[in-house]
Amino acid sequence: MPNEIDRKFKILSIVSLSFFLVVGLINYFIPKLEFNKPEYNRAFGIFFNLYCFYIFVVLLKLFLKIKTKVLKIIAITLNLLLLLIALLNFPLYLMKIDPQIQYYDVEVKYFNKRNKLESITSQYRINWKNNKKIYQENRVYDIGPFRYFIEYDIDSSKLNNDWEKVK
Repeated sequence: MPNEIDRKFKILSIVSLSFFLVVGLINYFIPKLEFNKPEYNRAFGIFFNLYCFYIFVVLLKLFLKIKTKVLKIIAITLNLLLLLIALLNFPLYLMKIDPQIQYYDVEVKYFNKRNKLESITSQYRINWKNNKKIYQENRVYDIGPFRYFIEYDIDSSKLNNDWEKVK
């Protein structure tokens, strides 16, 4: 029975760590990719923070099985340090202080004639210091529930003929 539990735990560990690695790689290679709604970004941030707690518990269980004493101490210390960082980061999400700027859509101003998924959208973000809205136009590319920010703070007066104003 213990061997079956260990086998299931190893499979669960591989699947969990693979998801963690995939999300980390996507965030590293495509840093401007987000969900198209700030509520989805916030929900994913909270989910991923909770998922990090889970991953650190799984890693701690795996690190406790290391036979080399020095490597075991180093791995457990790093794991506990990262767990502490995740614990300190979690209240920021709950207090709605995002580490990333969240843009809220106002309206789509222009769309690209060649590519209908690309648009210039009027958006605002909230300055966390004075709680005021800051408006700007961003060039975005919408891919289903995701949004890729191509360029921030576009000057719409300098657009070429590829753009058409939305009526």
